[in-house]
Amino acid sequence: MSYEIVIFDAEAAPTDDDDAFVEWYTRQTTVSDDPDAGTVAMRNWYSDFSSDFPAANGPYADAHDGNTCYEFGPTITRATVPVELGKWVADSARSLAGKDSVGFFNPNADELRLFFP
Repeated sequence: MSYEIVIFDAEAAPTDDDDAFVEWYTRQTTVSDDPDAGTVAMRNWYSDFSSDFPAANGPYADAHDGNTCYEFGPTITRATVPVELGKWVADSARSLAGKDSVGFFNPNADELRLFFP
């Protein structure tokens, strides 16, 4: 099983309510394994986050320690890890989202699943 978290360009996402956000989220694309596909803030988040959760795919893949599959698009970045890392991943991703001024979405959670900087 896997655990997915999403960071996003907070300026591109609707802030009306959770339902509007989820509708917007389902329309977003992640067509690249290259972090340069996103905004500067999203690339900064990736740089910070991947130091603890190295990429298993893409141009920065770590063949020995990579434990995270990343998908990048112009407005969102998805990170998928083994489920046993879920809580650590969610806590770290949300904390760094605030630091790097990006939004955070946890589709696995019932509470504290959406954060805007």
